[in-house]
Parts: sequence; structure tokens; C-alpha cells
Amino acid sequence: MKNISLVGFGRIGRDLFRQSVEKNNINIVSVSDVADKENLIYLLKYDSIYGPLKADITETKNGISVNNKQTIFNNWKDAEESDWSSIDTDIVVLATGKQQGIDEAKKHLANGVKKVIIASTPREMDDIDIFIPGANDENIDFTNSIISLGSNTANASAPVIKLLNENIGVERAFINTIHGYSNSNRLADVAGEGFRQNRAAGENIIPSKTTSSNVIEKALPFMKNKITSSSMTVPIPDGSIVDLTIDVKEKTSSDKINEIIEEGILTKYLSNRIGITYDPIVSSDVVGNSLSGLIDGKSTMDIDDKKIKILIWFDNGWGYSSRILETINIYQQKDNEND
Repeated sequence: MKNISLVGFGRIGRDLFRQSVEKNNINIVSVSDVADKENLIYLLKYDSIYGPLKADITETKNGISVNNKQTIFNNWKDAEESDWSSIDTDIVVLATGKQQGIDEAKKHLANGVKKVIIASTPREMDDIDIFIPGANDENIDFTNSIISLGSNTANASAPVIKLLNENIGVERAFINTIHGYSNSNRLADVAGEGFRQNRAAGENIIPSKTTSSNVIEKALPFMKNKITSSSMTVPIPDGSIVDLTIDVKEKTSSDKINEIIEEGILTKYLSNRIGITYDPIVSSDVVGNSLSGLIDGKSTMDIDDKKIKILIWFDNGWGYSSRILETINIYQQKDNEND
């Protein structure tokens, strides 16, 4: 069993915790967040999206007991304040919602942890391995101490791009993510950095450029200078969708694309990561879905057999958190193989 410590207890941190409750091979020993313990426990118990946590929850002197699993709460705000060896932590998950760099990750290693997982796109992509499950599994060295899971958009789309490139070839791709709002957005118009980012997320569609294309280029080098990405934040709290447009090398059709996907999701690296549905679903139907991406088979389209459009649903944080837990399991399997 791996001992895990979470740094940051926002959407990703709490999603991770909720999913770990029923997993006997993962033990969350600590949560580090600058917010007070009572508020953090309250937000774990009662969630506006997922509802109350169905577990036996008791507040303790130093943290919380969930189904008799003990977790310490502390307010270490950065790596310099941490002491992971004192609480026997194997893996730290940096889930602060902010970009993390190589220097911060190395400080955590110096303070006693064995592995660091960055739950966001890293600040320096050249210095840190980015693992996109289903896209570059065979190219990741899991003996490395620091790894990033990139963005949720990259996790939803990169495995699909790789699959299509292997079957019909990909010339170029454009990604637009229609994304539910998050804690980084504003409830009301408030002056701050940028302009559009200052507008009320519950009242507007807010476009922006993203770095997801850079993440995909790192994970899939054959896409270098062949992909770009943007997003639109929309007034819903959860349930997002990638609008993926691809120019392909070989002639194809929407039916052929769906056939490729149906066969691909049965393979080792895509099974339980990417799915396809032909039901007429909407965004609320993917809330709590643990896949990285769920392809909307009814919406697959093509023009002149060489340009295709695919829509890929995903839960803003739940699927991404599932991939983090999966990465923790991979670390554990690698350790068992080496014992």
C-alpha cells in the first residue's frame, strides 16, 4: 500500500480523496492546505456537484477519520515547510490548481518523499515527464521521481489523436474545449490580471487560448507544430466537452472513425480510459464519469473524407483524478516488480 499526501484540497484534491475511500491499496496520510481544517472537512463531506460523501466521517484532533482511515491535516504552504519523512509519505500529489515547477518538486523530494505527481501542466515542460495515459505509456520511465499528468483536455484528446494517427494518419488538429467554470474563475466582474478572465463565469461564455496543445506535442512528438488549442468557459459547474477537428492523411468517413474508436477502446492502453456512446447525452450525464474522455458517436462528422470532427465528453476533475490514482497504482506495480 502506498502512503499518499495531498498538497491542495480543492476540486482535484477532494475528487482524489473521494475516489480513494473505497480503495484498499491507497492510503491518504495527509492533506496540506492553508484553509482551516473545519472548512476543508465540511467541503469534503458536502459537495455541490457530487453530493454528500457516503462514508463514516469523524473529525479527529489532527485531522479526519474516514471509514477508520486516518488522515492528518496540516497547513504546510510550500515544499520548504514540509517534512514528508515524519509522516511516512511515499508519494506527494501537488493539486494546488497552480502550475508547479521542477524546483518546487525537487524540494519535496529533498524533504523525504519518494515520488512527486504534479496534477497540472508543469511550468517547465522540457524538464518534467508528462504522462498522458493512453497516449504515451510506453515512453514514460516510471523510475523517475517527478511526473506530471498534464491537462484534462490533453488526457481526453491525445489518446484519440494517437489512435487515429496509427490507423489513418493525422495531418493537423485543432482543439476547442467547452469547459465548465472552476475556482480560478470569477463569480462577478472583478478587476485583476487579464480582461476576459475578470468577467463573471456564471453569466458569460469566456474564450481563451490554452497550453493543452503544447502538452500534446510533448506526449505525441509527431504532432509538433501540427496542433493548436483554445477553450471556452461556459456557465456550468461540471461536465465539459472537447471539439476536436482533424485533417487526416487517408480518406475516411464518420462511420469508419467510430469503428476505429470502438476497436481501439478494447486495447490495453485505452480500455477504461476512453469510451464511446451513441446515446444522446448532455453535459450533466458525464458528471462523475471516470473516463478521460467519452466520445459522442452520434456527433462524429466528416467533410470530403479528409476532415473529421469528434466530440469528446469528460468530467472536469473526476476523470483526471482517476488517472492520478491509476498512476499511483502503476508506481506500486513497478515497485512490486523490483522487489
